[in-house]
Formats: sequence, structure tokens, C-alpha cells
Amino acid sequence: MPDNTSSSSSFDARYTRRVVEAHSLYSTHLQEERTIKVCLPPGYDSTRNYPVVYCQDGNEFFTHGRIATISNQMVAEGRLDPLLIVGIAVNRAHRTEDYAVGGARSEAYRRFVVEECVPYVESHYKVDAGRRILAGVSLGAAVSLNLALSDTASFPWLLLFSGAFYPEAQSAARFSTSLSDLSCYMVVGRQETALETDTGTHNFYQLSAQMRDILTAGGAEVSYHEADGEHLWGFWQAHLPDALEFVQTHVK
Repeated sequence: MPDNTSSSSSFDARYTRRVVEAHSLYSTHLQEERTIKVCLPPGYDSTRNYPVVYCQDGNEFFTHGRIATISNQMVAEGRLDPLLIVGIAVNRAHRTEDYAVGGARSEAYRRFVVEECVPYVESHYKVDAGRRILAGVSLGAAVSLNLALSDTASFPWLLLFSGAFYPEAQSAARFSTSLSDLSCYMVVGRQETALETDTGTHNFYQLSAQMRDILTAGGAEVSYHEADGEHLWGFWQAHLPDALEFVQTHVK
């Protein structure tokens, strides 16, 4: 996955100050340690429950996507209610096996998130379990959708950036009986038409449009966006404010 971080965004220094707490969690399902980073909202109050965004490729969402800085600024400006952001670190050596629908470790990764990561976070922080959001880019978007399909009651909201919605992911969505419970923000770049990946060359622009149609036909609420852009963090970072505004208006 590209690590390009170019962006025209500039941030006031006060918004880059944030509280991020790191935890090392051993997964019995994956048989390895995973780092989880939790970003607390400004003025975190342990007497109230917060919505929570669980991000795949979690470190990159913080470093390349600057999600903590963007959310802090939006909270300060009154455009976003405070929320927790959880970054689930990826194991790059096994990213495709973990994230791809039908991947060799996809079920183990699902159980890690659902049975180990989420309970750990929500036993240590004040989180509203009824307001969970999953976020991901590329294969991270595909696994986020797959996680939601396994339990739409627990994960009804999705932020999907340039999803790697290969045929296996499309089939899983097409045959799901619970799409009407989902509410999704989707964005893709118009120049993402011939991306070289470890599984071949794919047209992500077309894949996102196809998944939009599958989700919509199944009754999901889809806020679909496309813009000039490539499969790069600079593009995804630029659209994070729109995604968080979706959270503000949809996650109640």
C-alpha cells in the first residue's frame, strides 16, 4: 500500500497536541503481539461514553492520515463531537492474509478484532458499544466491511476509502442478509483505475462503484463520493474531514 503523505492541508500546532496511549496485546488467534493505539479526545471525561472509530492499518491512520490531528481540529471548531480513535497496527508481512476476504488468516484476524481487541479497548476506556465505527483504506476497507458483515449489530457504521473490493468481497456482500443495517461512507479516486498489487492489476475505481451498487441494492445506506485522486494517503487524508462529518451526522 502506498505511503505517499502529500497533502495541501495545514494544521494549527495546538491541534497536533494529543493524548495517544499505546498497548501491546497478545492475540491467541493470530499467535502474535499487536499494538493498539488509542487517541483520547480533548477533555476526555471518564464519566461519559464516547463513540469509537476502529482503524485498520492503525499506525498509518495516525501518521499518514493524521486522523487524530484532523479530529481534534474538528472538535475544537464544533464540527465533530468528541470520540475515541483506535489504531490497530497491521502486520505488514501478513496484511493480505489478514485483510483479504477469504485470506489464509482472515478468520483469525476477525476473531482477534471481535474477541480480543474490541473487548480490551472497551474494558479500559469509556466507550459506547452502540456507537462503533470501522475505518479502512484499500484492503483495510475490505476487511472493515467483512467484519461488519459478520455482526452488523455491533459494527453498523463504516468509513471505506478506495476499497479493495475483489470478487470474494463482492460475493460476501451480495449474499449477506443484513446489508440494510449498514450505513457507509465511501470514497475513491478517479485515477485509481490500474493499480498494481500483490494479486495483480486492479481497477479500484470500478470495484468501489460495483460495491456501492451491491450495498445499495441490499438496502444499505451509502454516502458515495469520487474525486480526482490516486491510491495514496494524501488523497485519503484530504477526505478524512468529510468522513468524520459523516460520523457526526449519522452516528447518534
